[in-house]
Amino acid sequence: MPTIKLEGEQYIYERISTDGRLTSYQVKIRRTGFPQHNASFDDLDEARRFVRKVLGDQDRGHKVDRLAAHRNTVADVIDSAITALETGRRRVKGAASELYRLKAFRRNNAMLCSTALSDATEDMFEDWIAERLEEVKPNTVGRDIRLLKPLFAAAARKYDLLRSPLEYVDAPRAIDERIRRIHEDEEALLFAELSKAEDPLVALAAEFALETGCRRSEQLRIEWKDYDRRGGTVWLADAKNGRGRHILLSERAIQILEALPGRAAGGRIFDITPNLLYKAFVYARERAAKRAIAIGRPELANGISLRWHDLRHEAISRCFDAGWTSEQVMDFSGHVDIKSLLRYRHPKIDQSVARLRELERQRRSTAVLMPGALDGVLRDGHVSLDDNRQI
Repeated sequence: MPTIKLEGEQYIYERISTDGRLTSYQVKIRRTGFPQHNASFDDLDEARRFVRKVLGDQDRGHKVDRLAAHRNTVADVIDSAITALETGRRRVKGAASELYRLKAFRRNNAMLCSTALSDATEDMFEDWIAERLEEVKPNTVGRDIRLLKPLFAAAARKYDLLRSPLEYVDAPRAIDERIRRIHEDEEALLFAELSKAEDPLVALAAEFALETGCRRSEQLRIEWKDYDRRGGTVWLADAKNGRGRHILLSERAIQILEALPGRAAGGRIFDITPNLLYKAFVYARERAAKRAIAIGRPELANGISLRWHDLRHEAISRCFDAGWTSEQVMDFSGHVDIKSLLRYRHPKIDQSVARLRELERQRRSTAVLMPGALDGVLRDGHVSLDDNRQI
C-alpha cells in the first residue's frame, strides 16, 4: 500500500489504498543512535502526539522504545510471569497455585491474551470478570485479580503505558465468611470414619489439626527436628504470613506425635501427600453423613459440608469458649492481627444466651441489694438533684 508524506510533517505519512482512500497515518522515525519507530495510527492527532513523545525522548538522549507496548501482548505478560515461577526467579508462597491459575488464564482467554498491551483496556478485563463470574464465585475472581494486578502494574512501567488496564478494576465483593462449628456427635461420626482410612496417618493428622488449630499446609511441612517434646511445641519456620512461630501442643497432640513412626529417620512429621489427605477426608465425611441418616440422626448429615479448614475454626473457637483472651488465642493460632483472628471466632449460641441470662440475674440481684439506690433521684416522676450529685 503506497504512502505519501503528509504536507508539513517530517515523520508522518498517509497510507492510501488502491482506490485512492486514506486508510491510516504511518509514523516513520529514524535517527542515528536511537531505536527506529514505525507505527500506524487511525487518528492524525494521535500520530502527532506519538512523534512529539519520541522526539522529546531522543532530544534528551533517552533511548526509549515507545513501540514496545504495541509489539507485546497480554499473553507476553502472563508468559513472563509463568517463566519466572517455573525457573524459580520469582519465589512466593503458593507458587504452584499461582502457576496453575496463570496457565488457566492463558489457556481460556485466547482473544484477550492476543491483544497488544497498548490496546488492552479496562472494559476488556471487566468483560472477562463478568464471564468468569458465571462459572466461579466472586472470591475466586478476586484472587485472580489480586494475582494479575501487580503483573500488569509492572508491565505498565516497563512498556511505558499511561496506566495498567487493571489499575481501576475492582474485584467483585462477596460476604462469605464461614461460620461452622462441629457438633460433638458429628465429630464422633467423622473420626470413626477417618479411622477406617487405608492410611492410619489420616485420622491422626485430623486429630492433630483439631488439637493445635494448625493449617493443613503448615502441618504437612513441620519436621521432626523442630519438635520439642519438653517445651510442648513444634517450631514452624515458614508460616503463612512469612514469619516463624511455635505451634503449641496440647497433651493429646504430644501423644499423637509420640505415636507416629519415622522420628528416627527425620524429615516431615506427617509423611503424607496433600491430595491423599484431602481425598481420604472427603470420603470419610461422606460416609459419616450416610451413617448419620442410617442411625436416625439426619440433623448430623450436613457433615458433607465440613472442610478440613473447619478443624482450625473449631480449635480456635474452643479457645474462646474456654475464656481465653484474644492475645492468648493469637499465640495459639499464629494470627498477627485481631481482624483476621475474629473471622475464626464462632461462639456457641447456647453459651451466649446463658451468659446473657447470667448478666440479667446479676442485675436483678444488685437491684434487690440496693432498694434505695434511686431514692431522691426520681420523685413524683421528676428528676431532682442533690447539691453534690450529678446524673
